[in-house]
Amino acid sequence: HRDKKRDKEKVKEKKKAKEKESDRDKEKERNWDKEKERERDKERNRDKDKEKDQEREKEQHKDRERVRDKDREKNKEKEKEKDREEVDQNKEKDDVTKEGEKDREKIKDKEGDKDRGEKEKDKEKEKDEKKEKEREREKERDDKKKKEKRSRTPPRSYSSSRRSRSSSR
Repeated sequence: HRDKKRDKEKVKEKKKAKEKESDRDKEKERNWDKEKERERDKERNRDKDKEKDQEREKEQHKDRERVRDKDREKNKEKEKEKDREEVDQNKEKDDVTKEGEKDREKIKDKEGDKDRGEKEKDKEKEKDEKKEKEREREKERDDKKKKEKRSRTPPRSYSSSRRSRSSSR
């Protein structure tokens, strides 16, 4: 009778030991699954970070290209402006020389009629007129340049408000 009891107890103990063993195995397996999942998450995050970095790089590259394009456009505009000014100056020089020739011809026609004193006065007047015309042309040119500069640059208040806005971001 006692042997039977002892055998039953041993069988119970073995069962308990097996259950504990299987619980431990299940726990190990759960931990292993969790670890695997963590590794997969890390890998996914790494991939996402790589994609984000690539996107950031693309955006920066695009921004650099935009800036370069703007600079090229500005340089082209400056070149065009220089060419225009050069053409204007050449036209003005041509006009001045033509006017000078016409004035000389008029003086030659008048010289036949006038004596020496009057000729010198006329030459003085002519020189004064030329100087005056040249001053007017220069003044017009300067005014034109100032106007163009004004039209190209935004008003101070606008640019300063933009600066303050960008710095507050």
